[in-house]
Formats: sequence, C-alpha cells, structure tokens
Amino acid sequence: MRKYSPYLILLLPFLLLVVFEQDYLYRAGEQNLFLHTPMFFRQCMVTSGGLLSWCGAYLTQYFHYPALGAGLLCLLWALLVRLLHAAFRLPRAWLLLALVPVACLLISITDLGYWLFYLKLRGHLFVATLGCLVVVSLSWAYLHLPCRHGLRTLLIVFTVSLGYPLFGFYALFAALLMAVLSWRSGGWRWPDALTALLLVVAVPLVFYHTVYHQTNIVNIYWTALPVFCRVGQRYFAYNLPYIFLFASLLLMALCYQQERPLQPLSKPWQWARRALLGAVAVCVAVFWYKDDNFHRELSMMRSLEEQDWEQAVQTSAHVTGEPTRAICLMRNLALARLGRLGDEMFLHPIGARRPNAPFTVRMVDTIGRLVYLQYGVVNYCYRWCMEQGVEYGWSVEKLKLMVKCSLLNGEFQAAQKYLSLLKKSDFQGSWVKKYTELCHHPQLMAQDAELQTIHHMQRPDNFLTADMSLLEKFLIEHFATAQSTDPLFQEQVLVATMMAKNSSMFWRQFYVYTSLHSQQRVPRHYQEAACLMGPLQGADISRMPFDAEVVSSYQAFGQALAQCQQRNLSEEQTRAALYERFHQTYYYDYYFRVRSYE
Repeated sequence: MRKYSPYLILLLPFLLLVVFEQDYLYRAGEQNLFLHTPMFFRQCMVTSGGLLSWCGAYLTQYFHYPALGAGLLCLLWALLVRLLHAAFRLPRAWLLLALVPVACLLISITDLGYWLFYLKLRGHLFVATLGCLVVVSLSWAYLHLPCRHGLRTLLIVFTVSLGYPLFGFYALFAALLMAVLSWRSGGWRWPDALTALLLVVAVPLVFYHTVYHQTNIVNIYWTALPVFCRVGQRYFAYNLPYIFLFASLLLMALCYQQERPLQPLSKPWQWARRALLGAVAVCVAVFWYKDDNFHRELSMMRSLEEQDWEQAVQTSAHVTGEPTRAICLMRNLALARLGRLGDEMFLHPIGARRPNAPFTVRMVDTIGRLVYLQYGVVNYCYRWCMEQGVEYGWSVEKLKLMVKCSLLNGEFQAAQKYLSLLKKSDFQGSWVKKYTELCHHPQLMAQDAELQTIHHMQRPDNFLTADMSLLEKFLIEHFATAQSTDPLFQEQVLVATMMAKNSSMFWRQFYVYTSLHSQQRVPRHYQEAACLMGPLQGADISRMPFDAEVVSSYQAFGQALAQCQQRNLSEEQTRAALYERFHQTYYYDYYFRVRSYE
C-alpha cells in the first residue's frame, strides 16, 4: 500500500472536483472550443506553445461530463507522479513529495474564480499538466541518453529549437532542468549547461523577430502560461501556484542522485515529511476558491440553459449571505418563466454584493449573453458573443447562443454557419441535430417552448445601440420605455417601471396589466407597488380589489416610517429598524435598496 499510496491519494482531488466543482468544470467546458479541422490547429499554432493549447482544448471538451474530465485530469497527474519517480529517482520514502507539483496544479485550477471568463489561454485547465509531463519526460530522456557523441547536448538543442514553438515556456524550463541535471548526474558538463542557457535566451528572440510577430516581446519567454491581466493591471498572486510548481521541479533536479542509499528515514526526517505533506494539504484547502455566490451563479447559468427554472430558484433561495446582482437577475428570470414573479420576487434574498475578485467583474461578461437572449434582447446577445469571442476566444457557449439569435432573427444561413462549426466539435451532436432541423424547417420553431417564449419577449423595433456594459440598468430602460399588449412582455414592462421607481410610468402600465388580466388576481408585489404609487398619481386605491393583508401591510409600513421620522432616525437606522418586518415588500425596496449597476 505504501508503494501505491501517492496514486491512491489522487482519488481525493478527483472526489473533491466531482463533488464540489461540477458546475465549474462544466462551465469550463462550455467556455472552451475545439474543432477537428486543420484551420483550428493552425490558429492554435500562431503562438509558441500552440501544441499544448491544442491538446488542452481537446481535453477540456471532456468537462462536458465533469466526472469524465476530472478523471482524465487525475490520470494525467498519476502519470506525472510516476514520471517524477522515474526521472528524478525519488526514494520510496519520499515518493509522496511528488504530490507537491500535483497540489500546485490543483490549486492553479481551483483558485481561478471569475478568471474562468477572462483567461485567453486555450485549454488552460490542462495546459500546465501537459507542460509538466513534457518537462519531466524530456528530463528523463536526457538522463537516460549516453554521454558520448554529444547526444545529450543535441537533445538540449532540439528541446529548445523545436520544442519552443510546440511547448513554449515548458521547453525552455526543460532545458534549464537539463542544465542542472548535467551537474547532478556526475561531473559538471559545462557545454550542456552553457548550451542550454544560450539557447533559452536566444531562441525566443529569434522566433519573435522571424515568426511570432504578434506576441508581445514582454511575454516571449512565458508563452503557454496564463496571463493574469485585466485593464492593463497584472495580478501577481495568481502566478504563485506556478512559481511553487516550477520551484518544486527544480528542487527535485537539484536533489537528484544517480545512486541512493536504501536506508530508512530517521525520526526527524519522517516528521519533516509529514509536516510538509500537512502544509501542502492546508495550502490546497486555503487557496481553493470557495465563494458561495460564484458557485451559485455557475449552477444557475446551467439551470437556465437547461430550462430548469425551479432548480434555478431553489439555488438562489439558499444563498449564504448577501447575493450578487447576477443571482438576483437570474432568479427573477426563472420566476417570470414560472409565472411567480409578481408573488415571489421580494421573498428571496436580495442584495448587490460585489463579485469576490480583485478586479471589476461585469455581468455582461458572465451571465450577460444568456440573460439578454432569454429576455428577447437578441441583438445585444449576438453583439456580446461576437465581441467577447474576438477578445477572449470562441467557445461552445457563444456559438450556441449565436445559433439561437440567428434563428430568432430569421438569419438561417448564419445559423447554419455556426452549426457547421459546432458539428466539428465533440459532445454536441444531439444539440446540433435539433437546431439543424429547426434551421431547415423554420415552421418547427413554433413548437419549441424556449424559442417561442423568447419570441414573445422581443420588441417589434429591431435596434442596436450601446448598453455601456450595464446589463441590469439597460434591461430596465429597455422594458420600461416599451409598449406592448403581449401578456408576457407587458409584465416585464410593469416590473421594469417598478425597478425604475417611476410612479407615472408604473401607473400607466399597471392599468394595461389589469386590463390584460381582468379575470385574474393581481399578484402581491404588484398590489404593493400600486398601493405605494397610486396616491402619488392621485389615484383612489380604496376601491381596488387588493388583498386585505397587502393593504394592512402598506398602512403598517407608513406608520412605522412616520415613527422613525418622528424619532429623527438616520436613513441607515430607519433601514435597520424596518428590515425585519418589511424587507420582503416592495415598499422597503422602493425606499431603501440601492442597486449597483455593473
């Protein structure tokens, strides 16, 4: 069991990824695109390290089934542990230390958070693992080549000159490890070390001036590594897992011995080994990104894509602490699809917590495309898919949304173009078959529940201006300024006037709403808004068929508010005093909630 303990321990990260990160891994697969075409391969190879990106993008597809993708990742880590043992001759007593690079690779995946939407490196969840396999394999080959005839020196030359276009930084790092191993493997072989150093410096410069003109000269030595940069600002802390990863490999090379004495570890060294492994476990636990809002956003995005509205509502209902606006926006969308928006929109947790990231995260970059489509704002969904595809790379998610946008706009040739691309990827066969049928037979769209609902939400005036990257604010203005007699659309217009807190606009739309639903009960929150805004418009609400509970609640709120004013309480004190009784009402939202539109 001791012999196989490092491999058995790898079952733990597999279980953790499958249990806690299913939605994260699935979203990583949706944010990825791999095409079985020569053109896609050539696009990957326009920068050094392109082969790693190509392979990483291929393997990332398997996160369509999170357990399958996580299993592949852990199998590669098991292979890495085996190669580390073989290449650096780790003694069996210290074999568990091969898990240190694996822990660094695990942290580099699980500490990303919202970087998932902004990293530009294709297949980044697999690239570092594949790169380490390349580094260790080349180191093993170097040590097993005979020293005569300059074979080892020749391997260094090929590793840098041919490996740099394929593996980027990892080829350079492999050459540096060979320089160290030339010293540790019996006598200082200065030609190997000098060759490695000269090539590591010169080859990237040669390729920069002859082949890779589009690569920034600042990054020519770091290609195939993710660049953590937003709006011109770099975030060094996210590079720490990579620094410790390469430092651990370098340390193994420095400690390499051709012959190791087979003697048991002394007690102090045994305790040192246990302490190091304990520290590694603590680091994984501490740096694992565990933000509840982020994971609920990913879960709700998946539920909305699968039309599982009830699951989306349940996910948002159990949020820990203050939710982000993205959660609130997706919950309201789900409630609207379930026909419960007017009765429940203020019953669930409401907040405007900023996303847990050191940089500004805008909803248009995360949920914006999906929400725009579901609200029928098709042109803006298409526009953001196009812009973000150019900026951050194309993905399965973007192409799927562009197919739906094209179908809703009657642009069937465009839809067919995107479907032909998705057909060249894996795991999308059934989806492509369904929408290809709709593309060839547009009359069948009337039988598709999702597309028909979205069609009801489309404004008749087909336009595209600028939303200033403010998703929620734009949607409020988009609906509040519209006129419609379609019940689904008009309800969103009514809600938008409530969110805009515009009494005159609301009262006009409330009249339209009651006309369209003359035989139905007015939902609770719409009654609350009418009780609050009716008097502002000089309307007599006393004879309206409102629920007695709503009327008494409105009167109690007015009395409580007057008492707070008589006591000269500040706005913050008044907000706190009224929260317990009235936080699930529109009155409280109208007076005390201020939204951050980002």
